[in-house]
Amino acid sequence: MTTISSSIEVIDADLKQLRINERIAADNLSLLPHQSDINYTSNEAHSVDQKQNALLSSHFHVDWEHRLTDDELDKLSFEGFIIIDEIFEDRALLALQAESGFIDYRDAHLAAGVRLSHIRGDKIRWINKDFYAGFYYLQSINELAGVLNRTLYTGIRHSEAHYACYPIGFGYQWHSDNPTGRDERVLSAVFYLNDNWEKDDGGALEIVDHHGVHNVILPVANRLIIFHSDLRHQVQTAYRQRYSIATWMRRDTLVPFVSV
Repeated sequence: MTTISSSIEVIDADLKQLRINERIAADNLSLLPHQSDINYTSNEAHSVDQKQNALLSSHFHVDWEHRLTDDELDKLSFEGFIIIDEIFEDRALLALQAESGFIDYRDAHLAAGVRLSHIRGDKIRWINKDFYAGFYYLQSINELAGVLNRTLYTGIRHSEAHYACYPIGFGYQWHSDNPTGRDERVLSAVFYLNDNWEKDDGGALEIVDHHGVHNVILPVANRLIIFHSDLRHQVQTAYRQRYSIATWMRRDTLVPFVSV
């Protein structure tokens, strides 16, 4: 049975508190050790305890076994994408929204390492040990991947994600999430963070499904879209600043991760 690497280790069955490890960025979201294996300064330990008391992984719990219906699984298989609304409880959504607003974003680049803002205009920050809400989000995504492995035999082994911010006037032109000749990314997912998003705000995700049909999805807060990573898609030009979490569920082993 495939084990999905998680960024979270459940230490307490009731509290499910987050444990932090300095190696996590290099290991790209591998399993975290017990707190006894970590050498904190007293100030660092106090800071971690405060954040753990304020936010628990249970706030991000989703019963994916029941949220994913047979019809949705069939749609993901045959059309290549599904949309699920109202994913998390309010506290989890607010935590992700708050965290996304206090990030030092960096310019995103194309696969060749080139920055061409007229093709891709978003700014990103990969989720690492510094993003508490983001870690909990990834734990939930790994639980989702486990359900997909059992039901659709997807062979997912780990997940990765980054926060994304599209400034006004920018989008991301047509592309697929697997570069030519690559297939490590099995499924892509995008979780949206903006409240009160309207059609006139732009920034919609346009995706071409397995039947060649163009589907336009508004980036509504607390909405998750899951799609096959080989599908062609684009982010239309945003007319409001647009926040989201771009996520990939992968079949390869953990790879060295460098935050840039």
